[in-house]
Formats: sequence, structure tokens, C-alpha cells
Amino acid sequence: MFHGPRKSDYQGIDVSKQRITHNGIYLGNGKILHTYSEQSGGVRMDSIEDNHWEYRLVFGGSLL
Repeated sequence: MFHGPRKSDYQGIDVSKQRITHNGIYLGNGKILHTYSEQSGGVRMDSIEDNHWEYRLVFGGSLL
């Protein structure tokens, strides 16, 4: 299970298995705000728990 992030934390996600190619902002309650393809609606809010985003999460934390 996804534990420890705080609201507004940056989330770096590896979708190529070689480098960070996707990112988002943690909103709390297991939700992440991120951009996705135009076909899927552009900016989206999705659950990061128990799906493909959770196992691709590389790191997260405050940038400030």
C-alpha cells in the first residue's frame, strides 16, 4: 500500500523502466493529479493505490 506522502508532494513515476517519464502532484487520500494523453482527458485525478501507478512510483517529496 502507498504510505507517507503529504498533500502537494511531487511524485516521480517511471513508465519506461529507464527514467522518470511521468510526474504528478499528490492530493491526499491516495489520489494524484497528473497530465495524461489528450485522448484520456488531459489533466486527470486518479488513485495511485493498487494500480499500475503505485508500482511505477520511483520517489515523492516536497520540492520546496
